[in-house]
Amino acid sequence: MEAAKKKIRSLLIKTILTILVIIIVNYFWQKDYNALEKRYVIGEVIRIVPAWGQSPDVQFNFILESKKYVNNTPKGIFKPKVGEFYVVEVPIFRKKKSRILLDHPVSDSIKSPVGSWKEIPEYLKPK
Repeated sequence: MEAAKKKIRSLLIKTILTILVIIIVNYFWQKDYNALEKRYVIGEVIRIVPAWGQSPDVQFNFILESKKYVNNTPKGIFKPKVGEFYVVEVPIFRKKKSRILLDHPVSDSIKSPVGSWKEIPEYLKPK
């Protein structure tokens, strides 16, 4: 009986410590990401990638400075479809950390400028 209580207590402590480590790592990752200088372009959803036991990822592409990039971002609560367009947030010096902003849909008639936007234009912001 006493051994079972120790095992449960040990498991509970390990679980709490693991959750704390995840929260701390996420905090510093977000802090680093938010400090990066970013630009905004329009990207297209090219695939919904299933993930075992997690929310699927959205694979998207975008063009910046005449170069095509492909990246994934978690789908979260949104329901994007292949072929839809969204605003993409691109860190200037770490393009592999780019994110598609699924709460910023864009009609396919709108094209991003040759370079990029320094901030999201008002007409593309959700209302």
